[in-house]
Amino acid sequence: MKNVKIHKSIVIILLIASVLAIDACTRRTLEEEYLETALIPVCIDWSISGASLERMHRASVWLFPLNGNAPLEFRLERDLTYQEISVPIGTYSVLVFNETVEANDWDAIVFSGTNRYETFAAMGISDAVRGFYTRSEDLPLLKNPDPLAAWSLNRFEVTLEMLNRTREIVRSYSPSYRDMLISEVPDLTIVKPLPRFERIQITAYVTNLYSSMQVTGTIDGMAAGVYMVSGEMVPASAAHAFILNARVYDNNEKDGTTTRTFNIFGRLHGLTTQHLMNLDFLLVDGTLHPREEFDVTQLLITRTDLIVNTHIINVGYDNNNGDHLIELPDMGMGAGISVDGWDEIVIPLQ
Repeated sequence: MKNVKIHKSIVIILLIASVLAIDACTRRTLEEEYLETALIPVCIDWSISGASLERMHRASVWLFPLNGNAPLEFRLERDLTYQEISVPIGTYSVLVFNETVEANDWDAIVFSGTNRYETFAAMGISDAVRGFYTRSEDLPLLKNPDPLAAWSLNRFEVTLEMLNRTREIVRSYSPSYRDMLISEVPDLTIVKPLPRFERIQITAYVTNLYSSMQVTGTIDGMAAGVYMVSGEMVPASAAHAFILNARVYDNNEKDGTTTRTFNIFGRLHGLTTQHLMNLDFLLVDGTLHPREEFDVTQLLITRTDLIVNTHIINVGYDNNNGDHLIELPDMGMGAGISVDGWDEIVIPLQ
């Protein structure tokens, strides 16, 4: 009986020792993680991003180790302008942008090359069916991209001194510890993302505009995506479809302009790049007016004084540089026809 009691005691001691060992291991892992990372403040100013902070759900901070290891991803969710992130000692490149790479954060964007800082790109999503147009193999259509903005830093070093100092500040429990952190590590506290999308504004002046129910079109020679770090266009051509849905009539209430502004990644540049635009007019009697075709390469005017670069195209005013007058038949059916109810009419590509 005595031996049995001794064995039971040994078992109990071993069990207690095991539990203590596991608990000690857990505490040590957390402590090691705390001791091996610096606390880095990130301050983001979205004022020149072209993206609305009120409509933004999340923001992302990606750190790419210069040693080639997998990137680190941090997400801002409650406060999209400030967060402290725990970063291991090392040297990184940094990319900051609105939302995340998750598909449900975007209606018209997908990301590629995300394993490397230089290749991280936003790409447009094909628009297989765009309501009033159907997709054609020789004219791939892209959805108009969501507002996207990014900021980057080629080199950011987290040192042992930085680690010790930031953790010392946190342990001080000072009411002004945030200001102390920002002062100690200012590298990621002046983050001002810039637009990684552009806009295009198309206006057509039309004689007898009132004879049309709907004006639709396509324009090609646009970029299929953009590199997040450099802002350079991905060298792949794509087209966008659009509805000209805003009208202003002349005093005669027959002629006038119809306009639309929408997002693009940007326009491709090059000696051989052409920007061809087609306009289709659905008349009030249900027939299609012959397609109007334009080479708008020389007509594009780019405004760079706006937060988001805007390319302006005006057609129907002249017979030079790819432009020509647009004249619809006078249907004699009254002026000022509203187009609001015609957005879903289907006009297949010819």
